[in-house]
Amino acid sequence: MSFLNPIFLLALIAVGLPLLIHLLNLRRPQKVAFSTLAFFRELKNTTIRRIRIKKYLLLLLRLAAIACLAMVLARPFLPPGLSGGGSAQAPTLNAILLDNSISMSRIGTQGPLFEYGIEIINKIEESSKDEDRFMLQLTNGEGEYGSIMSHTNIQRSLESVEVKPAGNFIDKRLQELITSVRETPYQNKNIFIITDGQLSQLQGLQDQELNDIKLTVIDVGDVELQNTKVSEISTSTNMIGANIPFILNVELANIGDINAVNQFVSLEFEGETAGQYSVALEPNEEKIFTFEITPSQTGSAKGKIEIEGDEFQPDNEFYFTVQVPESRNILWINDGNQNPEFISYTGTMLRVVGENDAQFSYRQATVDFLETGDLSEFNAVLIDGVDNVPEYSFNLLQDYVQNGGGVIFFPSEDGDLSNYNSLFSQFNAGRFGGIQGEYASFRTVASADELLQDHPAFTGMFEQDDNEELRFTTPDIYYYLKLLKPNSGTGFDLMTMNNGDVLLYEKRFGEGSLTISAIGNDPGWSNFSVKPLFAPLYYRLLLYSASSDQGGFAAHKLGDAFSWRGNIDSEEAVIEIGEDVIKPTVDVVPSGIRLSYPAEEWQPGWITIKDETNSYIISSNLSPDESDFTSINEEQFENLMEEADPMWVAAGELGEQELQEEIMASGFGREIWSWFMLAGLLFLVTESLVSMWYKAETVS
Repeated sequence: MSFLNPIFLLALIAVGLPLLIHLLNLRRPQKVAFSTLAFFRELKNTTIRRIRIKKYLLLLLRLAAIACLAMVLARPFLPPGLSGGGSAQAPTLNAILLDNSISMSRIGTQGPLFEYGIEIINKIEESSKDEDRFMLQLTNGEGEYGSIMSHTNIQRSLESVEVKPAGNFIDKRLQELITSVRETPYQNKNIFIITDGQLSQLQGLQDQELNDIKLTVIDVGDVELQNTKVSEISTSTNMIGANIPFILNVELANIGDINAVNQFVSLEFEGETAGQYSVALEPNEEKIFTFEITPSQTGSAKGKIEIEGDEFQPDNEFYFTVQVPESRNILWINDGNQNPEFISYTGTMLRVVGENDAQFSYRQATVDFLETGDLSEFNAVLIDGVDNVPEYSFNLLQDYVQNGGGVIFFPSEDGDLSNYNSLFSQFNAGRFGGIQGEYASFRTVASADELLQDHPAFTGMFEQDDNEELRFTTPDIYYYLKLLKPNSGTGFDLMTMNNGDVLLYEKRFGEGSLTISAIGNDPGWSNFSVKPLFAPLYYRLLLYSASSDQGGFAAHKLGDAFSWRGNIDSEEAVIEIGEDVIKPTVDVVPSGIRLSYPAEEWQPGWITIKDETNSYIISSNLSPDESDFTSINEEQFENLMEEADPMWVAAGELGEQELQEEIMASGFGREIWSWFMLAGLLFLVTESLVSMWYKAETVS
């Protein structure tokens, strides 16, 4: 056992004061014989001994309580050899995880938080023995340091570290550090996390059992700072086209407790300013600003949102990319054995669309195509009047929708409902519960009188004044399959009949969607095909299903491994960032080619994916969590890392000498002053109980 403040051991001298007082009172009184008190000679000797025992017991308890108080002031601690299985004299490995996220660029009472963090590392190095060694790792950007370093080498490494606006990998880096430290032959092992205590980062740490590794978190301090960030961008439609204007919604959030005033947000698109707003936000307020932009051509169009006048600069630029498809390819699957009396109107509809819209093309195939065909070249799959969808295609269609494709399903009058329901179960999209009406009877059993006008597929489809009720010529339904919707997941009733049953239903799944129609596309089901609503509705439905779930946006969040799927030459595919050319990992997946890369060193900006003929631009931005400076406290972190039993040092609240003492305590072992505090209280309580209940004077 050692002591952090050994000077206070001098307080043990105070233990002698009660003993000295006791010794001074040992002078025996002079005996005088008194005849009338002769009968007291019969007093038992045992009673006198009890009184003496009580006095000595009380004396010892008081001496012990005073000694415990002196030990508390001296702050005793157990060296690693006693608290963790190592030897107090053996070399120690100090592994350091340094937070270099953008929040560390703030300026606190000790100066810039990041520079203060480096100063703390220097104190750790100064407090260590000559034979001790170090490891250094960073939370953001590429993990550059992982080897064991001497005192000199860690000083050199600290000269090149800096704050990086790159992805945060604190959970991954801590796990790597624990694994590396555990594999070293050192008996004494310490891990220090030096951070500003950003809750959004630390709350992602998984509880670790460190066994013989001591974990210390050194909080460099918190800074109250106003910060406005771009929390989200969105659009009301995912149907993006060349020379077609659309609205971009930019959501700004004031993170913190200080008003945001005299700020501006501007948007630049394709190299030109698209608009600017003044910004005034209350603490923790969010507000949406709308900009109208128009892509001038197909392909990738770059944009940037910039905040001016904000107190915190590193997150004031937000990049985005709009993907404008050159063509939307539709795969039309049917049985090829349709009822000759009632031919599906799908073919006519697709031909008209292809002739009038150069951005649409389609290919007709039978269900056999799903066994050997490649769906990656198609933006949407239209299953029309198929009696039985092959079960081998279920997983293929599921993966296709999961990765952003759209599937539209029209039933056959002779369809196998159990087969249909098995397909729908892959998407949790409900089931057909039965048949209503009679096919080709031309007797109306319902009419489709309600349409989800706010759905992106129908936005801008109707011209009407504000508050004007939507009116359209309702189709009569003769025969339909009753769709029972699921109880969970995201779905939309695109069209509803007057009896409450769903005519057209969309189920969101992954990044894509499955749209189910309760009727087929021939006259035996309804008179929908002769109504004015038919052609524009199915055109918009095709356009919606064939468009990206992200509304044309292609973005990568820094801190995640990069993954991209699309049509590109797997042999020639490369990733370009600035002047760097990267060869990614390439895999063949149902939706085409998937490119993967760790992306640890990437920073906000644009990423270009290309081969010899194709080029795609993707934006990369920091996670919104990087801009949230809410800090975690000691209790929250201890609950988070309960198995690791961490030590918390609030460096931002300590002076230089106090910080040095805390570092020494955390590096050399576990403080046990609380043990002596509890022991002292126990002695005092025992002393009180002895005084109250020990009746030595009673004669039995």
